[in-house]
Amino acid sequence: MPFLRRLRRWWHMRNPEIRWIVEVGVKEVPEEANPAPDRMDQPYPFVSKYVDENSYLLDDPDIMLTLFRSVVDKREEHIRLHGLPGEIKLLVARPDVANGVYLLAFNGERFRAWLLTYYGVITAVRLDEAGMGTSYGLRALRWLDEWTGSVDIVKIRLRESLYSWGPEFSVYIKGLDNQHHYLVTTLNNLYKYLLAGSARRILDDTLNALLDYTKFHFRSEEVLFDKYGYPKAEGHRKQHQTFVEKASDFMEKYKAGEARLTLEVLHFLADWVKNHILTSDHDYGEWFYEHGVPIVEEKLVRRSREVRAKLGLDKL
Repeated sequence: MPFLRRLRRWWHMRNPEIRWIVEVGVKEVPEEANPAPDRMDQPYPFVSKYVDENSYLLDDPDIMLTLFRSVVDKREEHIRLHGLPGEIKLLVARPDVANGVYLLAFNGERFRAWLLTYYGVITAVRLDEAGMGTSYGLRALRWLDEWTGSVDIVKIRLRESLYSWGPEFSVYIKGLDNQHHYLVTTLNNLYKYLLAGSARRILDDTLNALLDYTKFHFRSEEVLFDKYGYPKAEGHRKQHQTFVEKASDFMEKYKAGEARLTLEVLHFLADWVKNHILTSDHDYGEWFYEHGVPIVEEKLVRRSREVRAKLGLDKL
């Protein structure tokens, strides 16, 4: 780095708050979660302890449309169930299901059923029986395990994370990149905890951490906007404010038991963060770079532009 450039960077970062935001941003980016579902005792060690509570994830009549956004691939199979206890256990223990996250859609003569499985552990069940209505959780699983007859099964493999962190997310400032990485990892962890049927307290802690950190991150960006006179700051602030209002409204309803954390809600949070970083946040990174603000790192610019061009994001 040329001497004059180093001197300018040092001059701009005499303020400890600015220096910390630009060079560090966050003390530590969380690790990617690898949850292990809490299992029931015998005879259901292949079922999550929280299957009854978690089965609300399948309570949406448009669940297939919601989950379609997470589909990696799907396969169809026709089998016959014999009403023998343990058949469903054997089905989810098969290598083609036990080595990933799956939604199994059953279509029988008088019923339709959905099983969400996380590495061979059933974390949610819904069953619609003609003339009898809908049942959930362990009750639905017992009914399915006792059923005799032919059934069509669609095995839908789901993504194991919402999206991966990469150079295309860079805004050319190390500290803010670290903060964005924190948000992406926390969203992915929340998604995994939800699919794995984790305890409510784990979901609550992760969701609270996500929303609290989002507010902190917004403030970090806005400090730099004020410092360097970013011309689109007001519109960017309004985007932040709108997100915080929607998220806060959801949290109030969630804590009051009037709303649930669903895959649809999680996809909304993830899509907003992803699209915001790739478009609005990228815009201020470009503006800082084009105007010679010395908090930008040249190597981050080169790498990000290269990857964005390959992904077609340079046209956004």
